[in-house]
Amino acid sequence: MTKTRLLLLIFIVLTAIGCSANQRREASALDENFALAWTIQTEGAINHPPLIVGDTVILAPSGAPLLALDLETGAAKWAFAPPEGVWERAYASDGARVFVSLKNKTIAALDISNGKVIWQKDLGINMQVPPLVDDGIVYAATAFVGPELTPDVQGRAKLFALDAKTGGELWAFESDNYILQTPAVKGEALFVGGNFYDPTPIDEGGHTRLYALDLAKGSPRWTYESEDGFPKRLYATGETLVFVGYQDFMNGVDIETGELRWRFDTGNWTPSFLGAGNAVYFSSANTLVFALDADTGEGLWQFNIPEGTFNYLLDAPIFAGDKLFFLTQQGDFFARRYRGEGVWVQVKKPVHGLHGKFLYRTNTKELRHCEGDLPEAISSCLAGLLRQ
Repeated sequence: MTKTRLLLLIFIVLTAIGCSANQRREASALDENFALAWTIQTEGAINHPPLIVGDTVILAPSGAPLLALDLETGAAKWAFAPPEGVWERAYASDGARVFVSLKNKTIAALDISNGKVIWQKDLGINMQVPPLVDDGIVYAATAFVGPELTPDVQGRAKLFALDAKTGGELWAFESDNYILQTPAVKGEALFVGGNFYDPTPIDEGGHTRLYALDLAKGSPRWTYESEDGFPKRLYATGETLVFVGYQDFMNGVDIETGELRWRFDTGNWTPSFLGAGNAVYFSSANTLVFALDADTGEGLWQFNIPEGTFNYLLDAPIFAGDKLFFLTQQGDFFARRYRGEGVWVQVKKPVHGLHGKFLYRTNTKELRHCEGDLPEAISSCLAGLLRQ
């Protein structure tokens, strides 16, 4: 009996460093003949997108060590296995170091080349989300409520700003929230948010508070409160902070005043979104993919996924060159190309001329690495796998 295999999160197009879903990517030229390069089995499920840093793949399977693999072969380079364990989603890289949160309330910086600890700092609070690494500083958002934690809704989660080279604390901001999401930065401001305790019942969502902080000192500029629930992602333009919470409304908050500028009903469950320039891209479980102006909330375009009912994206789309790619939970692959002056056109499958590599992961503790013509990769490598 075969098992249905679903792609857990969007595939990752390789670039020279990192691979967060909200970064534009320039695909590199490779051999047009596509083939599966390697597959590895892991000790636990892979619930967070791996990082691609140069020729190294970084991932943290659930309940297992942090792993570094050779990008070309899949061979193990090193493993970081502290006795306390690591939080499977709480890691990021600046290219030279990997920053990972341990289950003993500390954060460690590892040498990307060998996995050796460069520094380790006790935060006193657990960090369960990826840190933000920006301009030589690691911003670590902590939580008192989360998986494997004893909930403490009275806890006051902190955001730490740490020197990436030394681990030295530059400043720490203590919030009135019991949990914080990975922050976003724009200009001289840092934006962070999460949930706070309020006994007032809410039918759906949760008591949410966002903060705008001074980037240099961590001092608050304004706060914004709503009932959206825990923010799934934060993204800032020069004018607007965009977030989506459990209520699945996209929201735009003025970055200068903290006032709500716009609110957009996605229509259904929205797992995350991509922010790029002055636009945000996302899907909802009603099979629609949306593009909105991030500053006004006005619709730029929408695309209805034609294959299947509730055939929606499980994570954010990605950019590669002038194309927006998205992969659905039923394994269908789509691309839209930007033609300038706000014109987007549908690109038929397969899309020729785009080359690259990508990783994808299944719910069977398996990580696969493929290379060649990217769209052909979908038909050659994923066809028959996602519907087995």
